[in-house]
Amino acid sequence: MKVMLLFPPKGFTSKDPLPPLGLLYIASILEKEGILVEVVDASLERYRWRDLKVRYLESNPDIVGITTLTEFCFESFKAGQLAKEVLPDCTVVVGGPHSSFCPEDVLTHIPYVDIVLRGEGEYAFLELCKALGSSKNLRKILGISYRDNDRIIHNPPLPLIDDLDRLPFPARHLLPMEKYNFRLFVPGKGLVPATHMMTSRGCPFRCSFCITSKLLGKVWRSRSPGNVIREVEDIVENFEINTIWFYDDVFTMSRQRTIEICDLILERKLNINFTCSIRVDTVDKELLTKMKEAGCFKVFFGVESGSQRILDRVCGKKITIEQVRRLSGWLDELGIIKNPGYIISFPGETYQDASKTMELIKEIGGEVSLSLLKIYPGTKIEDIAKQKGILPKNFSWSKRQARLGLSLPAAHGSAPIFVDRLSWDEISQIIAEWAQIREVSVFRWIPMVVKGLRSWLDVVRIASIGRRYLVQKAKRLFKGTQLIK
Repeated sequence: MKVMLLFPPKGFTSKDPLPPLGLLYIASILEKEGILVEVVDASLERYRWRDLKVRYLESNPDIVGITTLTEFCFESFKAGQLAKEVLPDCTVVVGGPHSSFCPEDVLTHIPYVDIVLRGEGEYAFLELCKALGSSKNLRKILGISYRDNDRIIHNPPLPLIDDLDRLPFPARHLLPMEKYNFRLFVPGKGLVPATHMMTSRGCPFRCSFCITSKLLGKVWRSRSPGNVIREVEDIVENFEINTIWFYDDVFTMSRQRTIEICDLILERKLNINFTCSIRVDTVDKELLTKMKEAGCFKVFFGVESGSQRILDRVCGKKITIEQVRRLSGWLDELGIIKNPGYIISFPGETYQDASKTMELIKEIGGEVSLSLLKIYPGTKIEDIAKQKGILPKNFSWSKRQARLGLSLPAAHGSAPIFVDRLSWDEISQIIAEWAQIREVSVFRWIPMVVKGLRSWLDVVRIASIGRRYLVQKAKRLFKGTQLIK
């Protein structure tokens, strides 16, 4: 048996690519069991669809496993279609966050997908390969959905992996790591090669817009500090990368574990730099000081909104603006780069609420991330969108035409946008203001936008943002001229 694990060509522009960790974890499990497996990152290789067809024919896999995110789900589906066209007898399996929460929809509308793998994929995919290799009944394979004649069957979920140390390290050797040009700016070093790794899964917090707690469990599970450090050493020694992005939703969930990881970095004199995501209520100045000493140069923290009303009543974030301000002060004192994340257009959010977010952005500063609220299958926001009629009653996650009027492909791929009380003019005003704060280059932005245009509505929306941006820029230039005089 031969397996191909595929990250599809993407239909929208994003940051520099990173290795697909989910596929690499599955590949490491299959390798360990002696199953022939290859990992293909078609986005990295800049494959056109005809290039992917050639790769299918050259590899001739029995099983094609394709990852799906909402942002590029249609590219994943097309990759499955092409696999069936050139290799009619292969089994097409899709997994990942998107298909995990709409398997019925996928299997109903995407005929060339044979099986949906739900949730954590490593051991479910292994058991699936064993079953397909021996023609066993699929009913005993936990965590999959599939067709049985005219019926769609959803087998019970596979229990979450309780001991993450059991997992072998991601099979990075199966990809041309030298082609990944992901870089991070480290003070004193400039832009340096970097990569990412996961040290924990699951999240006990239940933010309305996030799927992590439903996908990977409400109980936070972590790898031991020693296991984490061994993977860091593997990356440093075998791939000559000394800057790590700890890709966990919340790296600092356990204060003690974070301290132990930092202590091991220092004891072994690894001389690495790292960045991670934290929550404002999971750190204190003492812990941040230890992280800084071990090489932490930047942290991401989700603020989401500058309106406490939105944080309390809509986000379910369970943090306060004062906690954000306190954290910001600590980071400034320690010289750790701040990367606060904000979202606009929450349910019931007014322009006054959004203005408070912009005021907080200016106050806190840092390397700001701002996005429009996206709707994902399985989230509370999806339920609200259906209740409010933002998603139509007959909405299908597997039909592209259902997204018309709901997406901004240049920035968000095919993920629908939640637009409620804020008008598009107000949203455009906020985005333009943020672009001015970030000093976004119009000349770099335009090619990205043009590539993502899919409808006349896209043109109208982008033009609205562009007009607001130019007005903002003109005002700033005028004020500058007045000051000089």
